[in-house]
Amino acid sequence: MCDIGNSQLKLIWAKALLCSSFSKFSIQPLSNALALYYRFFLYCGGNMYLSILFAAYAFILTACSSGMIWDNLPVSLEDEVTIFVVNHGWHTGIVIKGNELGGELSFLEEHLGKSEYYEFGWGDKGFYEAKEITSLITMRAILWPTESVMHVVSLPEAPLIYFPHSETIAMNVSRNGLSKLKQTLSESFSRNNGRVIKTGRGIYGRSLFYKGEGSYYFANTCNTWTAKMLYATGAPIDSIFTFTASNVMRQSEHAVSKYICCP
Repeated sequence: MCDIGNSQLKLIWAKALLCSSFSKFSIQPLSNALALYYRFFLYCGGNMYLSILFAAYAFILTACSSGMIWDNLPVSLEDEVTIFVVNHGWHTGIVIKGNELGGELSFLEEHLGKSEYYEFGWGDKGFYEAKEITSLITMRAILWPTESVMHVVSLPEAPLIYFPHSETIAMNVSRNGLSKLKQTLSESFSRNNGRVIKTGRGIYGRSLFYKGEGSYYFANTCNTWTAKMLYATGAPIDSIFTFTASNVMRQSEHAVSKYICCP
């Protein structure tokens, strides 16, 4: 499972050393690295060397993300729009306003009706659609590449109200950033002859599952996907080794703190 050659190990160290020269030390990446060490230790069958290597790599890359800057900042207040990042515990999602769907995602109005907001999530098909979560389903989702699904929810009100018990971060982006986000969201749906593929009813509210693009595995989780979506907007978000919801939310808070309108 963790059979990695010497050349790959050297490449990992080279990237880590290059990145570290531009990074500042932070206790949070170190904490993340320790958690990742334990995960990789279990995943790699107790191979301490590989586990330490991966954890060190994750530490340095996470530290590097703190040096990232915004791209696609709005040029005026009229160019500014708001999206939302929602933390449901283990899982995160993206929310955009219903009147901002555009042509790329217009099929959602046909399937779910017009709505004030829509929430998007991506994840493992077996885990996401399961009526009961078992250890077998969890281990399969983590250890083996599996099919993915998109989960879309029609929200009749703002996510801060609809999800009162979930952490929600409002993030302003430019219209160009939103356009790139919608394109990336659209590309997350698998299609057959140009049409998205519905796979069943969603988990809560008025929602649906769709066949997703890409495979889910331990290094490409639902939270990795969320980070990729945010990065598409121009936000300083690093998706590499972003496995957890807390990592997504922490980076989102950092992005909001660095946001400036208008340059």
